[in-house]
Amino acid sequence: MQAAFALLPKECYLKCLKKNQMANKNKISNIVFSVYILVAFYVFGGGIVNSLVAYRTWRAVGVNEFPKFHQIDSSLIIPLFVVFFFFSFIPQVLLFWFRPIMISKWLVWSALFFNLITLVSTITIQIPIQNELGKGFSSELIERLISTDMIYRRIPMLLQAVINFTMLYKVVKYSNNKSNPST
Repeated sequence: MQAAFALLPKECYLKCLKKNQMANKNKISNIVFSVYILVAFYVFGGGIVNSLVAYRTWRAVGVNEFPKFHQIDSSLIIPLFVVFFFFSFIPQVLLFWFRPIMISKWLVWSALFFNLITLVSTITIQIPIQNELGKGFSSELIERLISTDMIYRRIPMLLQAVINFTMLYKVVKYSNNKSNPST
């Protein structure tokens, strides 16, 4: 393709090359954003179900059954949720360089900020509680897990979801306006 451009005058060649690079960046931006939105909404949904359903059912598990239950629960949550949570940071960080033009860096920074709050809480609060629960049932620890999860993980994840929805809305609105200029 560059050989064909070489026959054009230099300024036309540079203009066409830049336009081609922008088109490629837009394609990459669309892919990165789409992957990010998919993973972010998956993680948000999984986190809400885990927080509002799973943790609360732990109260009803018997003291003798709890260690085995917790072991099974932990072995399932890692591949079905934790891996995706950590994976979500990759496209999220890539959005700083590859994002649809109507999404500001401020929105990306805001979403990353709330995701980092969730990560820090997970590492410093939730995992230590989970490790203690791995040793045996404790209604006090379960209550602390539920309350700290709501404050330090679900609220930031909800705010991140609102920001993600705002980004998605901006992309859809821009796409609609671009394809239908009369609106």
